[in-house]
Amino acid sequence: MVIQDRDFIRINYTGRFEDDTVFDTTDEEIAKENDIYDENTRYEPFVIIVGAKHVAEGLDEDLVGKDASYHGTVEVPPAKGYGEREPELITTHSISGFKEKPVKGARVRIDGRDGTVLMTIGRKVRVDFNNPMAGKTLIFDYSIEDVLDDDLTKIKALLRSYFVVDFDVEIDDGNVLIESPRSLLFNQRWLVMKERLAQELLQSLDIDSIKFVETYSES
Repeated sequence: MVIQDRDFIRINYTGRFEDDTVFDTTDEEIAKENDIYDENTRYEPFVIIVGAKHVAEGLDEDLVGKDASYHGTVEVPPAKGYGEREPELITTHSISGFKEKPVKGARVRIDGRDGTVLMTIGRKVRVDFNNPMAGKTLIFDYSIEDVLDDDLTKIKALLRSYFVVDFDVEIDDGNVLIESPRSLLFNQRWLVMKERLAQELLQSLDIDSIKFVETYSES
């Protein structure tokens, strides 16, 4: 089966820079070998919608036309990754605007933007609001493990890839009913991402509507 735009696929990958430094992977052993292991991260294949920007644009584009069992490598230039570095996104701020003493390399949030502290000079702080990956060529070694078929499987697998829990999902005559797991009722990420997920599913599947249900009880 040849991969097409809006297919739901399960992939494994390892991302590295041109100097072979690994920055991300779905393989636990590779993560440990390269000192990027995070005990809170799941190391397993994950589900994406091709063309939905779930991965870097260059990787997303490379998936189209490949076979379901494809294993290969793609080099992604900054323009198809996280963009070029923009000097105007490096700005100077007063140290008085920081709740904690800023140190080089610290991630900070200013006026709704995330940045990295470059240096502190006297009472001034230089902050870089470029994406930390901007300006870098990325290399992805990846494999397409599976292509999902029916709509119910696609929806459940995508939701689980995002939130690591199983969802109750029903499809009736083109209308999708998704019940929020109790563990996510007050999860901020779930509250923020519901609309995005709904739009992605509506654009990728032959369905008419999506309804989210939340059930509360004393137990």
